[in-house]
Amino acid sequence: MPELPEVQEVRRTLEPFVLNVPIIDIKISRKSYVRAGAGSLPSLIGRKVHHTARHGKKLFCIFDDGQVLLIHLGMSGRIDCCEPATPLAPHTHFSMLLATGLEFRMRDPRRFGGLWHYPHWAAAEKAEITGKMGVDALAITAGHFAPWRTMRSRLKAHLLSQRTVAGLGNIYVDESLWLAQLHPLQVLCKIRPRHHAILADAIHAVLNKSISMGGTTLRDYRNVAQQRGRFARSLCVYGRAGMPCLRCGVKLMSKVIGGRTTVYCARCQKRI
Repeated sequence: MPELPEVQEVRRTLEPFVLNVPIIDIKISRKSYVRAGAGSLPSLIGRKVHHTARHGKKLFCIFDDGQVLLIHLGMSGRIDCCEPATPLAPHTHFSMLLATGLEFRMRDPRRFGGLWHYPHWAAAEKAEITGKMGVDALAITAGHFAPWRTMRSRLKAHLLSQRTVAGLGNIYVDESLWLAQLHPLQVLCKIRPRHHAILADAIHAVLNKSISMGGTTLRDYRNVAQQRGRFARSLCVYGRAGMPCLRCGVKLMSKVIGGRTTVYCARCQKRI
């Protein structure tokens, strides 16, 4: 599933195609893929994307009149900007013809992603962020972890929930916990305050390195320019179960936590 770095990369490579370019036409091939506001999508025709925003794994296109189109890539969503004559890829559910002559297309074989349309930012923020998602992972600080002192949730499961930190998935949680030397099953209230800062710094370091390398491509992920992410070559634990820890040399362990395969070092990431 695309996580924060991949969505950030999609945002970066999408903007040159869509910013300040009028929408000429809209086609919805699968109506159920537009989760909210499908009937009002024609109101985007003639409008231009003024700017984009991202919170966690959600990408927002904000138009010149304030309307908002939310794009969620889910597990297999891809965005193409191509010539209209380009053969339509399977599982293409939505397209917008741009005044440049190119076509914005969204395809998603597994359909865990989708599109949401809102009349203005306040409505989008209320429906998608407020009370549902924590602070964006790139903005996290040790102070955001202060409520953990009274919580008995397990660390990895909580980070995946998006309640405190938005944008982390299986790859970047494993990588951040390894770097911070925190056990994925650690109980939140037992994490010392000094480790809050260590974890926040680790999250920033892992995400920023991945962003600088275009994200992680394991199989299908490509940005809008159809480029693969290069961070897979820098993974320290994810996908390396049974291999030596790059820090201490002990064989990395694998465990299913919250339905997700988790890789960690039993020596470096001791459970308190």
